[in-house]
Amino acid sequence: VFIGLLIGAGLLIGVYFYVARDLPSPDAILKARQQFETTLIYDRTGQTVLYQVIDPNQGDRQWTAIADVPADLVHATVSIEDRTFYDNPGFSIRGIARALLVTVTGGNIQGGSTIAQQLVKNTLISPDERAAPSLTRKIKEVILAAEASRRYSKAQILEQYLNTNFYGNLAYGINAAAQVYFNKPVQNLTLGESALLAAIPQNPQLNPLDDWQAARARQVIVLQNMADQGYITADQATAAASEPIVVAPLSDHFNLIAPHFALYARQQAERLLDAQGYDGERLVARGGLHIYTTLDLDLQYQAECTARSYISRLAGADPKTTLNTSAGTPCKAAADLPAVPSPAVSFKFGVQRNVTNASVVVLKPDTGELEAMVGSLDYWNPGIDGNYNVALGARQPGSTFKIFTYAAAFASGQFTPASMLLDVPTSFSTGGGAPYKPTNDDDTFHGPISLRDAFANSYNVPAVSVLSQVGIGTVIRTAHLLGINSLNNDLTQYGLALTLGSSEVSLLDLSYAYNVFANSGVMAGTPAQNPRDGYRQLDPVAVLRIDDNTGHTLWQFDQHTPTFGTRAIVPDALSYLINNILSDNNARVPSFGTGSALELNRPAAVKTGTTNNDRDALTVGYTPQLTVGVWVGNNDNTPMGDDVQGVTGAAPIWHAIMQYAHDRDALPVLTWPRPASVVEATVCKVSGLLPTADCPRVTELFLTNGSQSTVPQQPDFYYKRLTINVRTGLIATTATPSTLRADRLYFDYPGPAREWAKTVGLPLPPTEYDNGGTQATSATGSGVTLTSPTALSRINGTRDVIGNITAAAKTIQAWTLAYGVGLNPNRWVNITANGTTSGAAITLGHWNTTGLDGLYTLRLQVLLTDRTVLTSTVQLTVDNIPPTVTLIAPQPGTRFAGAAVALSAQADDNLPDGLYVEFYHNGQLIDTVKQTPFTASWKIDSSGTQTFYAIAYDSAGNNTRSAPVAVTTSH
Repeated sequence: VFIGLLIGAGLLIGVYFYVARDLPSPDAILKARQQFETTLIYDRTGQTVLYQVIDPNQGDRQWTAIADVPADLVHATVSIEDRTFYDNPGFSIRGIARALLVTVTGGNIQGGSTIAQQLVKNTLISPDERAAPSLTRKIKEVILAAEASRRYSKAQILEQYLNTNFYGNLAYGINAAAQVYFNKPVQNLTLGESALLAAIPQNPQLNPLDDWQAARARQVIVLQNMADQGYITADQATAAASEPIVVAPLSDHFNLIAPHFALYARQQAERLLDAQGYDGERLVARGGLHIYTTLDLDLQYQAECTARSYISRLAGADPKTTLNTSAGTPCKAAADLPAVPSPAVSFKFGVQRNVTNASVVVLKPDTGELEAMVGSLDYWNPGIDGNYNVALGARQPGSTFKIFTYAAAFASGQFTPASMLLDVPTSFSTGGGAPYKPTNDDDTFHGPISLRDAFANSYNVPAVSVLSQVGIGTVIRTAHLLGINSLNNDLTQYGLALTLGSSEVSLLDLSYAYNVFANSGVMAGTPAQNPRDGYRQLDPVAVLRIDDNTGHTLWQFDQHTPTFGTRAIVPDALSYLINNILSDNNARVPSFGTGSALELNRPAAVKTGTTNNDRDALTVGYTPQLTVGVWVGNNDNTPMGDDVQGVTGAAPIWHAIMQYAHDRDALPVLTWPRPASVVEATVCKVSGLLPTADCPRVTELFLTNGSQSTVPQQPDFYYKRLTINVRTGLIATTATPSTLRADRLYFDYPGPAREWAKTVGLPLPPTEYDNGGTQATSATGSGVTLTSPTALSRINGTRDVIGNITAAAKTIQAWTLAYGVGLNPNRWVNITANGTTSGAAITLGHWNTTGLDGLYTLRLQVLLTDRTVLTSTVQLTVDNIPPTVTLIAPQPGTRFAGAAVALSAQADDNLPDGLYVEFYHNGQLIDTVKQTPFTASWKIDSSGTQTFYAIAYDSAGNNTRSAPVAVTTSH
């Protein structure tokens, strides 16, 4: 027997050391809190929890000290789990013997675990080994439980155990369980609630949410055990079993405040921690972090309720409807919802429209902080796909995208707010396909207008024309730098409709880009995740500080440190031009009227957008203190109705939120300081050229930089004052009776606008000359006629003057060919004097026009022997000034791998009528374009270096060749 005992003892010792050689230290039990604890995400004040981050693989745990756990709960747990807990050494001999007996006789591995053993299994045994029954694992549990019981007090073990138990429905720990099932802290549990929770860890599926009857039955068992073991009386057990139990809906515990913002902030926190070298996803999910965000909770509530209130009105509710905030507080911001969205737009409330959703983004310009984000009207409403965050989703931005086109135009130096653009029917080349013919939202055209008026009123044709001249690639690169990440560099994917918002962007990206202009061209934010060259390097700030569960700060936003802060994206002067135009209430009156939702009680820059078939309505605008972007529509992309546009659908929400935020904080009225490089100059209205005596004048803004200036240098030539015959409407000549002569002011519409002006009945300057009812000016029938150059033609250089002198030779004494300035010269310069040759189509002289420019009159006078003078005159234009031309697309060095290379030229002339451009590829003519925009394309049919240039011609024959541009193509 003795020898047998020795052998048995030796075997046990051997088994112990064999199993114990790889055991973790029992000290790891105390690290359970660091291994897994629920993260809390707060608003910017740190007073409101927006989101409890529940790891779906682990659950919710909110650590609770044993001193805060009610005695009834402790007793209930001990009575059902380990009645010898206070006396055993961490394991139960009886339990182990029972388990071994069942196992040896062929049954499954049995339990018999004490509280200490269960704690060891939950914290020290790996999940894989924990799930697989084995004798080795049970031995490990016993050894570690014994060692843990030797090292720690019963109170410590109970605290660790109660905080690591799984109670079902993602609840880990007793405090999380109390919140999940009863929506109360553990300290407030009753005896009946404590008994019900104590029974769950043995079988988590039998919880009061998933199986009410089974949970109540197990509660009774726990109460009986407590009574049997003397923790409570039988009467207390009976009373507790009869106690009404009210279980909270699961959504009460997992409800989110500002859900779309909270989820966005969580993702940003994970990225920020990754950048610090942490495992961000795991740490946020399990680390018990305290994340303080940028959310202004009051502004969030006001944005939510304002959007809901206005959408309900659009859908047909009473126009006075105001829905309270999610917190039940009054929706004060809705008081600023305009009664009439825009006086210039026909719109009525009380009409049912198909509008179900809205999104709002609020940003702080100087820091890039995201102060509010409404991703949908109701996160919990599946009928509108409410959990989809529209603020991050890809939607067409409509005309809000035009800001990138005009910013690129100003940056190119080719355009100013005064530049004349043509809003007339125009066909734009698409490189082989059907021409693109954009129209305006009001289905009308507005003729020649300034860029300021075109941008402020959101006219489409001028924006497309500017894009065609600046180049699609340039505009996309501008959008990238300003914050639009969704557009790629494959230019073949985009057409001229890009400027009208045909390509998708997110509301957050769009608002963040506008935020740059609000901050005078400077982007503020936090480092972007995996920034790409040519794209934005910063992101909006959603997280201010991240603390671990001990209060140590892991990360903090500080815009003044080199890692964070700001990036200058566009010059402040360029930004000022954009801000000045978009805040010009007078400029947008033709489209939006006065007193529209776009006007605040302070200067505000704002732009609306509406997509095809009224599927999306947007308004994005800002002051120096706040930027707000609003989208209205349906998540399923169905049309809303033809009167739900940017100004009627989104602008009232934008107006109300902006007005509320500025008034709430009593923000001072500010505007953007004008940089010294922005100067004022007086120019002609519409043409934007230097004023003359005949044009109406306006004061406009221009950029200067040292010797470089965008102030125009050329006097206006579109406004023309002509003396006409009031009876015939023709240009008066010396033959026009003085009683019929009168001065009239005309606008000489450039080429593409001339036909439009005729169509709408606008007066055009006459081009024919009055003969006063006689034939004196041409001497027709007398045999004296000038035939070349022809009347009203444009010439340059040296020209032969051809004419007919067919009067009887015996009657001709001499003739003189001369020219003078203007229609009625008071001084003549001879070209040929005392000529005597006669005949048909003879060369009368060689006119050298070098150094001349403008309107001239040629005169042939023939003196007959009877002293009679026969005269023929011709009015024409001398043009010795060549046009200018620049190939603005493609950009030098660009690589193309697609179907075609888009070409665009900027050409101009002092007399732009008749201006046309030829495009050349490797010296070969590929296209001739005779009206603006001067665009073409070359179909890629080879790989390698390709060279392009353009030649501009004016109607006088002057021409200029652009500098060549070399690119690389892949076929």
